Amino acid sequence: MYSPRLLPLCLFVALLSGVMSAQTAATASVTINGTLQGPIYPCGNRTCPTYDSGQIAIVVNGFTATTNYSHASNQKSANQLAVSLSNLLNGANSPVTATVSKATISLVSKAKGATANYPLSTAVTHSASFTSASFTAKASGTSLTGGSGGPTPIGTLIKQLSNNTSLCSSSNDPGGNLPFCSAFFDGFSTNPNDLAAETLVPDAPAGHISPLSAKQLMYPGWTGRLICEYQPWFGLASHKSVGYNENLPSTVAAQNSFMITEGCDINLVDFYGSLSANQSFNLATANAVFTDLNGRSGFPLKFGIMEDKGALTATCPTSNQTEAATVTCLQNALRTDMDYINTHYASSGVYLTDNGNPLVFTFIPPTTWPILTSADWTTIWTAVKAHTDTYAAAFKYIFQFGSFTTTAYDNGRFGWVQPAAYDATKQFWWGSNTNASPVYLDNLYSAGIAHPSQLTVGVIYKGFDDNNASWSVNRVMAQQCGQVLLKTANEIAKYFGGSKPQIPYVQIATWNDYEEGTSVEDGIDNCYTVNASLTGSQLTWSLLASDTSYASPSTVHHFNVYYTDSVGNLYSAAANLPVTANALDLSSLIPPGTWNVYVEMVGQPLIINRMSSGLTFIH
Repeated sequence: MYSPRLLPLCLFVALLSGVMSAQTAATASVTINGTLQGPIYPCGNRTCPTYDSGQIAIVVNGFTATTNYSHASNQKSANQLAVSLSNLLNGANSPVTATVSKATISLVSKAKGATANYPLSTAVTHSASFTSASFTAKASGTSLTGGSGGPTPIGTLIKQLSNNTSLCSSSNDPGGNLPFCSAFFDGFSTNPNDLAAETLVPDAPAGHISPLSAKQLMYPGWTGRLICEYQPWFGLASHKSVGYNENLPSTVAAQNSFMITEGCDINLVDFYGSLSANQSFNLATANAVFTDLNGRSGFPLKFGIMEDKGALTATCPTSNQTEAATVTCLQNALRTDMDYINTHYASSGVYLTDNGNPLVFTFIPPTTWPILTSADWTTIWTAVKAHTDTYAAAFKYIFQFGSFTTTAYDNGRFGWVQPAAYDATKQFWWGSNTNASPVYLDNLYSAGIAHPSQLTVGVIYKGFDDNNASWSVNRVMAQQCGQVLLKTANEIAKYFGGSKPQIPYVQIATWNDYEEGTSVEDGIDNCYTVNASLTGSQLTWSLLASDTSYASPSTVHHFNVYYTDSVGNLYSAAANLPVTANALDLSSLIPPGTWNVYVEMVGQPLIINRMSSGLTFIH
């Protein structure tokens, strides 16, 4: 770490040589030709002498100089018009200086460097009484040329401010919506009756998310794989709209690509099975995700399945059926789904395996079929395991954590978010639904260490709020301005890493469950904005919290300082400034000219970045 005013000598020299390298201004010319036409006599006699009249305009980088020509104003020669236009082009707000020789206007950019090669155009209007204009204005080209040197743009301001996720943009996004979206997504709010709710917008509109890999949330030296759990139903009328349809190949391709960008190793699809026609949309999404990932060279993102209870409930009634019939039904239904997974997915190199065995996660709470006993479930899964052991590669099954068992079919446990029913106090219970201490997570990880032969799958989440789900029971876990994300990750480090065992898998729960307020695809709001000010060349900034109780600098990774030219090209003045930095001298970092300066707060992984308002800097 270093003070922003005390740059290391080598970095200072590199920056100085970049901005002080030889730069040249850009030039162009516009030549006015012609003479005023007239008189003509449209009335048929000499009582109505008529002359042409009109305008000549020169546009340089959006600045417009316009002059009139007419007989009445006595502005009727090419030289007169060139002088008039030149005077306007020498105005204070013009990007160029102008000189006139006869009827040719020579333009020189006030700024220097390649960015001064401004666009250039002309336009001429004339009287309808004449078939053509009296004058022409011919530019030397469509832009100024010859500007060279200076900084190299790293992008555009609009791109840096816009949605960079795979979720549909908000209606206020400067970059507009994504091509596969049919509607904007402006976020989902919490239950208005939860008057003391800390997180008012559990699903924020998509922002410009931190570029850091979500793996950086983990302890140093982690060698495991990151799972991003995925919901397949958006686009169905029975679910809330987030703007996209997950049956579209373009949608899932964008989501898969963004998962890779964010550090995901596995797209774990919540699987609603192959048994019911009512689940055809969800099955089509699963197949679209698989097709996209299976076609990517080297399989940079693996495909996995989490068997959901919804795959079974339509086939195996949860009530009004005998215990024996329910056991038989679930055995057969699970075998059929496992056969589908084995045939359609698991034979591909893209499918998630552990030591060569395909993994199947299960989200099937035993309480869904209250008639069944724990012995019944042992019977069911023993039969399913015996069936899938006959495959070319036997399946391993990972169950939601309650406790580890020693049964042959139990290959591991995964953690899941544990929200309590909304309560002003319990909303802050981030690691248990029964205790302010994270006892659920502590129990998961301590039990995992005690069962080294089985797989422990850790869990990271941002919070929970099911207000927008049709099945809502008003369960809420406050996000605490991004702190819950960091706390769940840090909890893993209490038990794993360093001299302790490695945890093989960690799951983000979830990638895109907007209805239960756990999505990370859209980014997480850390309740900060950036305020910046300039005094001479001294830039200062501070963070302003919308929630002073829970906004924390721990959710900020670093600051960047940018400057932009008049057309919005983005340049870097300083990058990766530490969280403790709050000032920067721009005098040696930004070249001569007039610029807009911005300070960007870059969040920890999955946090939404924030940019200050632009400040005019004249150097």
